[in-house]
This record gives sequence, C-alpha cells and structure tokens, in this order.
Amino acid sequence: MRSILDLVQGDVTLKKTSSHRGGEWHGPCPFCGGVDRLRVQPDRDFWTCRQCGRGGDAVAYLVESGRITKAEAARIRHGDEAMPCPTAGRRPTTPQPDLVEPPGAAWQERAWVHVNAAKKALWDARGRPWRVRLQQRGLTDATIEAAGLGYNPRDTYELPEAWGLPRDHKKVWLPQGIVIPWVINGNLWRVNVRRPAGDPKYCGPAGSSNGLYNAGGLRPDKPAVIVEGEFDALSINQVAGDIVTAVATGSVAGSRKVLWEVLLSMCPSVLIAYDADDAGDKSWSYWRDVLPNARRWRPVYGDASAMLASGFDLRAWVIAGLGGEPEPVRTCAETQPAQVAERRVVTYDGRPATPDMIKVVASLVAMNNKYAGGPTVAEFLAGLQLNVTEIDVSG
Repeated sequence: MRSILDLVQGDVTLKKTSSHRGGEWHGPCPFCGGVDRLRVQPDRDFWTCRQCGRGGDAVAYLVESGRITKAEAARIRHGDEAMPCPTAGRRPTTPQPDLVEPPGAAWQERAWVHVNAAKKALWDARGRPWRVRLQQRGLTDATIEAAGLGYNPRDTYELPEAWGLPRDHKKVWLPQGIVIPWVINGNLWRVNVRRPAGDPKYCGPAGSSNGLYNAGGLRPDKPAVIVEGEFDALSINQVAGDIVTAVATGSVAGSRKVLWEVLLSMCPSVLIAYDADDAGDKSWSYWRDVLPNARRWRPVYGDASAMLASGFDLRAWVIAGLGGEPEPVRTCAETQPAQVAERRVVTYDGRPATPDMIKVVASLVAMNNKYAGGPTVAEFLAGLQLNVTEIDVSG
C-alpha cells in the first residue's frame, strides 16, 4: 500500500518542514492551487489544505483526485477489498462514473451578481490599472471582454445562506482582484480571483464545482490544449483559437473527472501544456494514462501566458506541438526576416523542420537577444524533447 506521502508527491512537489512526530511536509494544494497551503503528516495518514479545506487520509485523497470512486472507498474502509496501489495519476481500468455538476441555483444566482458587478468595475475608473495589467500580459480588450473578466475592488464577506450554503458555514470570502468566471454551456461552475498580493494568489468563493475552464469550446474535430491557469488558456485561444481549444484545470490536479476526460478523449489530439516545472511534469503522467490521444508539450519556459507576454511566437509553438506538415526547408530569414540570419534546422530523423518550428526557434533566439539569461536554444529543444543533428541559428 502506498503511503499518503507517496501519493501526494506523485502529484506535487513537497518540502519537509518538521521532523516532529514522524515529520510534516508542505507544498501547493493540487486541487485549489493554494501556494504552500497543503500539509501532509504521513505517520498520521493525514493531509489537509488550509485554503480549500479538503483533507483526510490516503483513501480520501484517492477519491478527491479521481483515482477511485466513493463506493470503492467505502468498500476499502469496511474491509471488503484491499487498498489499491495506483501509480501517480492512474485511474483504475474500470472506473465507476463520477458525476460532476455545477453548483446549485442559489450559488449561481449570487455568483452571477458578483461577476456582473466585477465586469462593470473593470471597465470604469476603478479597473483601469487592472486592465493595463491584463494588457501587459498580452491580452487584447476583445479577449478580456469575451472572457467576462472583471475586477473586485475590495475584500468582502457575505452570509453563507446568500450562496445556498449551510447557515453554520463560515462567511463567503470575495477577495479583491481580477475576477475570472468559469462558464460552461451557460452554467457558472466556478469564480476564480487573481489577487494583487498575498497567499494564495488565486482563490474564490466557497461552493464551486470541479469544472474545466472553457470546456464548452471542446469539439471532436479540433485539437485541445490543457493548461493550468485561465490566463494561459486565454493566451493560447487568442492567438490560435482557430486551430485549437485551450482549456484550464485551475491546478495540476484539477478537472480529474470522467465528464471532462470523455470530452477531451473525443478530440483528435490533446497537448498537455502544464507549466515548465516539476509539478507540471509530474502531473502530465495522469493525463498520459487516461487520454490515449495526449502528449506532453512543455512550455519553453514558465507558462503560455508568460510566453505571450514576453513576445514569444505562441501560435507557432502551438502549431509545432500539433506536428505540422513537413515542407521544403526554409530558412529562418525567410520565416522571420531581419531577426535571424539564414541557417538550416534539420530534425534527428532527417525530415526538414516545418516553417512553424523554424519560427519558434527564431522567436526564441530573438528573445535571447533582448532578455539576457533567457533559455538557450539547446534548453528550448530539450524542453520539446527533440533530438537535433544540426542547428545553427544566430542573429
């Protein structure tokens, strides 16, 4: 039987903070994304998040992460079957359907009031500095407006009954920051808020459901890209929404529900573009096991939002991830003149690189000329896991 520590470390990176009573480990919550809010105590078979309130033992973690159903958990707890030992992120081969639904009518009604007020605030004088921040990320006003982004100018606390929550529930916190609604087929599943400062960076009102941001845009004839954050999804959809649908899980362990997996499995292909870090690399294994049409497509650095904000050719990066159609070799100077000198790029198996791949490399080199200390071409290619026999790109 795998310990709770092994299970959690299969999803996120933990740091040991205490040796008292068997030790305690801290790290990001894989469900709500709270930075350093997760606590794991293996000797007690216990884990908890101080932000979203989730917690329990190893069995509870398997249920929360979608690896087993509640019915299977009940059988384990009552001794009817042994504790499973799934690999990190692996769902049992014959899972029971795990139904997921949007929040109730009362929650949605109150959430819509909050979202609409925030949208109004973003486009008046109160929200102007925040619109500038969004524009600095590379987002256009059209993208901001279409996504329904808003701004909550101050922290407020509301009675739980107004949100359809039990009376003994603590007050519902509506933090200051950029308000991001998760609307799926007309229903409001979640409201996330990017706070201006403090820990956690992202949070929202209690009572939300485990949705998949922009899931309503998934189509069986269109590739999908899975990212962690909403701004990553908006960045990709802004520059490449005509060829892919980018969706966000909200955290590296979010959206692990059968409903979302079925929708994603119907897409021709799925790029797993979680952040370029240990957590993103580890979490890719879950989707590899449940989606036969998935492949890891690691950001060159950071995430898709950071790439767009720095001027990287995000569209070319997406097209390169989809494979592109091999074409006769074209020089970097032909695809991006005045930035990169004429050179050849040849892949390991001898096939010529597509113009889109050349554009990505050219864009990276141009960025290195602008930002000292940026990723090298070698690091970029390592991130793409491409073996290259000849690459001589300079500018």
